Amino acid sequence: MKKSWRVVLIIVIIAIAIGSVSAGVGVLTGADFERIGSVFQEQAAEKYNLDLHAFLHEWIPQSIAAIHDAFF
Repeated sequence: MKKSWRVVLIIVIIAIAIGSVSAGVGVLTGADFERIGSVFQEQAAEKYNLDLHAFLHEWIPQSIAAIHDAFF
């Protein structure tokens, strides 16, 4: 069991190292993280017909209100 956790830990450390190097190279080459995030949001909206603004500002408050009304 110890050996399996050691393998898992090594894999996690390698993944973190690769992610850190990738982020570092992105920053050094002038990456704009807001632009990257907006591109992913646009792709998700097209693929899943997702309106993130409506989800955050309409659906979540309505759900919270419904849960509050049901239990309190």
